[in-house]
Amino acid sequence: MTELRNLLVFLLTIVGGFVYICNAVPQIKSEVVEEQGEIGTSPEELIAAGKRIFNSDRAQCLTCHSLGEDAKARCPNLASLGEKASTRKPGMGAAEYLVESTYNPNAFIAPGYPKNQMTPVNKPPIALSHNEILAVIAFLNSDGGVTDDDFVQAVQEMQKPWIDGTLQPEQGGSEEARIPILAGDVKRGRQVFAKKICIKCHRVGTEGEKIGPELTAIGGSQTGDYILESILEPNAVIVKGYKELVVQLDRKTIRGTAVAWFPNKEHPEKLALSVMEGGEPKEIDIDLAKAGYVGDTWVEVFDEEEDDVVVVYGEHVEGDQKSGVTLKILKDGSWVQQSYPAEDIESFNSSLSGMPTGVEETMTPQEIFDLIAYLLAQKGGE
Repeated sequence: MTELRNLLVFLLTIVGGFVYICNAVPQIKSEVVEEQGEIGTSPEELIAAGKRIFNSDRAQCLTCHSLGEDAKARCPNLASLGEKASTRKPGMGAAEYLVESTYNPNAFIAPGYPKNQMTPVNKPPIALSHNEILAVIAFLNSDGGVTDDDFVQAVQEMQKPWIDGTLQPEQGGSEEARIPILAGDVKRGRQVFAKKICIKCHRVGTEGEKIGPELTAIGGSQTGDYILESILEPNAVIVKGYKELVVQLDRKTIRGTAVAWFPNKEHPEKLALSVMEGGEPKEIDIDLAKAGYVGDTWVEVFDEEEDDVVVVYGEHVEGDQKSGVTLKILKDGSWVQQSYPAEDIESFNSSLSGMPTGVEETMTPQEIFDLIAYLLAQKGGE
């Protein structure tokens, strides 16, 4: 735990009672947001409304998800979800899976994506109404699935325990360790974003770089707690595609964050890699035909043919040393998926976020809260 984090916890423990009594700690209100536009009740009306909501700035679905392949999408591609939903989680049909994924996104994590990245969409900051959630599910299921009266009825039945509070989402962390988000100033926060390391890697609107995740709409889909955790502990939740890559080239190892794959990620020939030199990001181009390996994870496994332990590098798909690991390994311009059972793994190493640790030590506590206030104000097109 960093010195700043200790200072924040100490400070906030002392003033906690006063803050609570005086209501100085701003809280996001949890009232249900009024529905925007008619939802309707028929499958056709729900699909149309769900499409409108899904693409809206308020719902912010497209801030993280995509409807088609996108190497930089924070969350899974939702194209043809109606076809996949019934097979994602054993024992669950499409309606049950889609409802659970919406209200309790940590219940099942798609392989290759981190936990605690998506917030329940019926809660702030998104706070869709239950009817809006029904419409979005109807829309997503219509791509590859059948959204008819039976499906709508099944979704409504699955929603009931979430509506009456019988079911509650899994919490991302311990409430005891939570640091309250104190009041910040948006204008000062913009200055903090611009003068600190943030703007060198992140973009808000037209300002900044695209080395790290886009933050233009971060306030519409994430909470202050999530942003604070990302500042204090950047490796707690790493957005897919932003782990530090390790590339072996010309007998040297290069570490950086992938900016772009050419011609595409599935069959790459070249890689644009952002590396840090003297505290400044620099983009370099790598000919992957000359690279010995590329990956964000490496495992030491016992090779029976070699009768020895070998190191294998690749992109992490799922698993760990206890359960076994699945990697995508780049061979001859294509990714090949390979699984290694736990009994063959000598060690497991996953690389870290491209964001350096200790950023908070360059800021005062007030600057941190100002920065959070500025990022929470970023809601995309609105």
